[in-house]
Amino acid sequence: MAVGSLLVLVACNHQGKRYQKASDLFEEGVRLREQHLSEDAADRFLQALDGLRRCETNDKTLSLDGKLKDNLGAMYYKHGLFADAFQMHQQAVGRFKQISDSAGLMTALRNCGRVSCSLEQFTQAKQYYDSAFQIATLLADTAMLNDLYLEIGRDYYLPTGNYPKAIDFVAQAKDGGLQGNDLDIANMTLGVLCYYTDDYAMAKEYLSEALRSDKAGLKMSVYQTLYAIAYNEGQYRQAMEYQDLFAENMMLADKEHGGETLQRLKAEYDLKVQKSEMEILQRTRSLRLYLIIALIVIALLVVMLIVRKKVADSRIAMEQFRGQMERDQNRIHALVSDMENLIRTNEELRRNHQTLSQKELLMTSQILMRNKVYATAQSLSEQVTAESLNFALSDDEWADFIGLTDLVFDGFSQRLLTLYPKLGKWDVRICCLSKNGFSNQVISILLDTQTDSYYRRKTRIKQMKMNLGEDNRSFDEIVNAV
Repeated sequence: MAVGSLLVLVACNHQGKRYQKASDLFEEGVRLREQHLSEDAADRFLQALDGLRRCETNDKTLSLDGKLKDNLGAMYYKHGLFADAFQMHQQAVGRFKQISDSAGLMTALRNCGRVSCSLEQFTQAKQYYDSAFQIATLLADTAMLNDLYLEIGRDYYLPTGNYPKAIDFVAQAKDGGLQGNDLDIANMTLGVLCYYTDDYAMAKEYLSEALRSDKAGLKMSVYQTLYAIAYNEGQYRQAMEYQDLFAENMMLADKEHGGETLQRLKAEYDLKVQKSEMEILQRTRSLRLYLIIALIVIALLVVMLIVRKKVADSRIAMEQFRGQMERDQNRIHALVSDMENLIRTNEELRRNHQTLSQKELLMTSQILMRNKVYATAQSLSEQVTAESLNFALSDDEWADFIGLTDLVFDGFSQRLLTLYPKLGKWDVRICCLSKNGFSNQVISILLDTQTDSYYRRKTRIKQMKMNLGEDNRSFDEIVNAV
């Protein structure tokens, strides 16, 4: 009995040490994350999760597991891995529900709403935000309520085009006592919303307040909106000044985020795999069809040779079978006509339904792969490594890429600028990359910006440059329709 008691004590001691080590790794990961050392922070969080798997399940381990997964989800979200982020936040929601941790559940639900907005799943996002809002109201958590007002207005109502509701929510967040960067974000968002509703005077007031921020990324958005207002008001000299300030702050913003990269990024390629499988299936069907046609033609030629041989061997046989030959020839002509119709029908089906047309295959294999922009994007699509991230693209290479895209897609950039003349040089580059089918993650890397910033940039292009604020289509659908 004494030995049994000793074993129990030893087991409990090991469990306690494992939990303490996981807890220490979590705290270290939080500190590293605050220092923007994303890779090291992710490594600590994953080590902590691995250690928790060997711990007995109880309220403490479930709570730590939820915090770890919610933090990992936030890191994945920041680096554009939205599917992985959503999975982590959902698991965190489950853990906090198990232990009835209202505060943790509230934060995880809010994070689920944020990721759903980035995935443009706005109906689902609203449900998550509403649940988080109810808990914050019950807990009388004023800080969380203010954050939710700001986030729902900015990330849900603004992208869905409900500008009055967005203004109301962001204004409530501001009136609730936001401070620091959150206050600057609220002023910037209200300025953008007033611009969308053509209230330029009020927009300028909010944007001027937002310029107090020391964040280059936020200032960049402010100057972009001020440029649009000045341009619409015909103040072109001032618009050019705002454009220069926008470019200056964009470079500063890139420097601010230059060190925040994850070396072990996780990427989902399900869509790419599915697309490849569809291409292989389509090619296989086409080859089968051509093989059947070839066999029919060969069979007909053999019949014709046999008939001609019989004709050469005996005129009598020819006379006897002349009538039959004429009927056979009519059948042959009918079959040939049917084959021609079948070939034309197949060509039309391949043009309408084949995922990659013959022109796109030629582009990929013979033209665009010679261009450095396309080759770099293709390399990033296949694998993100330190080597593939070490690239530099000149204006001439970008111009060559746009020219080749025009060649493949029948003057795409000219048609694009005819429809949307406000688009700038980088806007056209983004549209050409999207037209070539590159993912949001690849494009954001080529632009040397974060994926969530790239999502906001697409929204700004759609709303401000294309004037399609009420269009429910996504940015990629609009580009592909050109």
